[in-house]
Amino acid sequence: MQKYETVKLFYDEYAYKIVILNSLSYFFRDKNFAFAKEQIDKLQTQYEKNQPLRISKFRKEVPVDLLTFTDVKNLYIEFIKARADYKLRIENPKMQIYSNNVGWLVKLIDRFPNVIEFWEPSQNNLGKLKANEIIVNSPPEYEYKVTLGDGVDPNLSRWISQNPDKAKAGTTCLETIANRGYVKGFYFYVRDEKVLNLISLFVGKVMRIDKLVYVANSDK
Repeated sequence: MQKYETVKLFYDEYAYKIVILNSLSYFFRDKNFAFAKEQIDKLQTQYEKNQPLRISKFRKEVPVDLLTFTDVKNLYIEFIKARADYKLRIENPKMQIYSNNVGWLVKLIDRFPNVIEFWEPSQNNLGKLKANEIIVNSPPEYEYKVTLGDGVDPNLSRWISQNPDKAKAGTTCLETIANRGYVKGFYFYVRDEKVLNLISLFVGKVMRIDKLVYVANSDK
């Protein structure tokens, strides 16, 4: 299991995240537990009849190993009885579980062997994470991270290139903007709020704006 430091709140709300590998993770997409139960019950019936475990997927019968089935059944139980507030994001076979109840997540880590990631804030930053803020390791040269939506003026690419003291973007981002490509999700950095207001002349819609915040290490 890999451990990572949380430097920004997931979905502007959660400080902790685990990632579990399970080929049946899609059972839980959109927290559709009725669908999950239906699929698990089918597998349970096969198991009780000593039949090979198989699930219909993309019009094919796909085999399911016993450990995968057991884990997905136990995950269903955990989700149904959980008192913790949590969010699921499914990118099958990866399941990402977000929560501020770290005790519950640690319990899942102990119970399920296929947890591959655990994200938590450092002790220095515990309780300091805020929505629309990213904690950085040193005083930032650029104060804001702008993630693009739709409707970007292609002239923004040239402006950023000509004003490196005011903004910074990666080569792919600049080329995509200049070529009127699909820029949603691309990001760049701007120096301060004054420049941020100026950038609004080029950008029709942004997905989000995050402030980069340096928190001095109290152990130093």
